[in-house]
Order: sequence, then structure tokens, then C-alpha cells
Amino acid sequence: MWLFMPEKGQPRKSTFSVPRNVEELRRLVESDVPVLAFAFERSGAEAWAPEHSHARGQLFALTRGLLVVQAGSQRWMFPSYRCAWIPPDCIHAARSVGGASGSMVYLSPETCRGLPAMPCMLSASDLLFAIVQRVLTWDPRRSLHPAQKRLIATLRDEIRRPQRQPLRLPIPKDKRLAKVAHAQLEDVADDRTLDDWAHFAAMSRRSFMRSFTAEVGMPFGRWRQQARLFAALEMLAQRNSVTETAIAVGYNSVSAFIEMFRTTLGSTPQAYFRSKREREPE
Repeated sequence: MWLFMPEKGQPRKSTFSVPRNVEELRRLVESDVPVLAFAFERSGAEAWAPEHSHARGQLFALTRGLLVVQAGSQRWMFPSYRCAWIPPDCIHAARSVGGASGSMVYLSPETCRGLPAMPCMLSASDLLFAIVQRVLTWDPRRSLHPAQKRLIATLRDEIRRPQRQPLRLPIPKDKRLAKVAHAQLEDVADDRTLDDWAHFAAMSRRSFMRSFTAEVGMPFGRWRQQARLFAALEMLAQRNSVTETAIAVGYNSVSAFIEMFRTTLGSTPQAYFRSKREREPE
């Protein structure tokens, strides 16, 4: 699924390149080597990968595109210039959008002790990205020296500081409510009323509202807004215009869409996918 590359795609500047022998790579992954790191590039969007898990914890440091992860009844979206954490043995499905690229770091089960037990988004700190870039140059066939061990300890400290999770979308477990959620996700612009959706779920309006909020921790209207935000981010990552995106996800007013986006993510849609360098002041 992924095209793995040495650091920054430039073999001459990297002290370690991904083993070309599949068996050698498998042995490294299954060994007790504390950390393995690879750069990757994915062209275009991809379909959902089947559910799977890793014995190692997985850290994505994204520099382009989006990563969407679903584990159990929760769905997360991780945009570029963020880091995503997926703990060991977490059964999940994933897909990328907008030609994702960046780095993946795999931590051994021993190294993962005390780290978050659920997928989460980490800060976009320069420190975290710098550590990942440094780890990319390490040769996992060699034992770690003290300075490298200290760097791993700092990496663990950073992973233990997840951000507020604004891009989390819970999926109801109740079959009636799940049917509503999946219908809305298939067409996020669907503007049926609460009465319509309650009828679709074969429930009274009051029961539907109460049950949905209890299941996902937010009212249906807030959940629908979040579903539309997820869809909008995918479209924006694929370079659709803000106006086209706003209309496609169910907003009659582009300004209302921009305000919702800013309130939730602290940025305008135009600025959100700019590179870190472009966001920084001159």
C-alpha cells in the first residue's frame, strides 16, 4: 500500500534505507529493536485498508494529505502537519486522502508502556517532527547509544501529551442509530430534520434525540456538523475550492461554513492545508 523511501526521498542524504528484503524487514519488525522509522509517500486517495493491528505502536508524522482511522465505534481524522498515534494491538482500518506523505515510526511493545491506549492526535511541535527526522537516520541493526535513548525518552514524553481531539467522530452502536449515522455519512449534505431521522430510525423524536446523545456524547446536530467537517476536510485535501466544498457538504452559506471551520479548528479552510513554512510569518 505504501511506497517507503529513505529520508526525504533522497538516498544520498540518508544513513539508513529501508531493507529491500521483505524477510529482513519482517525480522526487524518482530525483533525487540526499540524503534524503527521509515519515510513514506502515497499518491492519490485510497480505499479503506481492511481491519488489522500491529504488535508495535505506530506514530505517523504527516507532512501532506490526510489520514483517516477507524477503531471500533470511533473515527479519527489526522491532517497534515499533525502526528497520529495508534497504540499496539489496536484493531483499526485506515485510509489516506490527498496523496499522504511523511514518516512512520514503530515503537516496540516495551517502549510503548505508559503511552496512550487509544488513537489520538499529537501536537504539531517542531520538536516532535525534529525527533522523527533524526530517528529516520538511525540504523536499527545497531544498538542504541545513550544519546539516542534519551531522544526516545523525549519522544515518549511528547506522545504522552495528546492534543484536544477536535477531529473525532463516534459511530453509534445501537443498530437503529447506526443506520442513521451511516446514511448521513453516505450523504453528508442530507438535510432531513430530526423528525425525519427519528422516523427513519423507527423511534420517537424525543427517544431518538436522547438515545443519540447518550451513545455518542453529543447532540445529533453537533454530530452532523462533525460529519460534514470530516467530509469537507477530505475535499479540501484533494484541492477542491472552499465554495465547492461548502455546498457539497450541505452549507447554503460559504461564510457560515468558514465560521464553523474556524470555530472548530482555529483556522480558515484556505490556511489549514498550507505547509508549515507558508503559515509562518516572514
